[in-house]
Amino acid sequence: MKSYLVGLPLLILAAVAQSTILSHFHFYGGTVDLVLLIVLGWALTGDALGALGWGLVGGLCLDLISGGPLGATSLALTVMAYLAGLTEGRFWGSHLVLPLGIALGGTFGFHFINLAVLALSGYAIDWGASLARIVLPSALLNTLLMWPAFSAMRWIHSQLYPAAVAA
Repeated sequence: MKSYLVGLPLLILAAVAQSTILSHFHFYGGTVDLVLLIVLGWALTGDALGALGWGLVGGLCLDLISGGPLGATSLALTVMAYLAGLTEGRFWGSHLVLPLGIALGGTFGFHFINLAVLALSGYAIDWGASLARIVLPSALLNTLLMWPAFSAMRWIHSQLYPAAVAA
């Protein structure tokens, strides 16, 4: 429950920042998916169930701001939170490559699900151009920024759930 009290305002602020400020900073057409990084980072802290809730809330925040179909981003973020949460913070321990791989794969999965929902909703999607001009640059940016996002989520998690002191 504590994680939702922190996650809700954090995800609202992240969604607004992503849609307003960060959307103006492009890297070859791609932008940072801040909400995705936060959700993936939270999943990697070991709170898989919390990450599912964060994915749903973060996705709804982005869906309400975007012009796309309601639920597209929520679905994409929830699926990526579930897949990242399968590690439950234990797979490879705290290996350096795990968060980077999760960010890379998570970005591709997130954008693929979003594009598929848009295509199924009747939007014309140029898959090749979307991959080359949006997904690949976004994947690079998200992978580069995953460590700071993961570190922040790990710090928040440690503040909410401090380790028990052995007597």
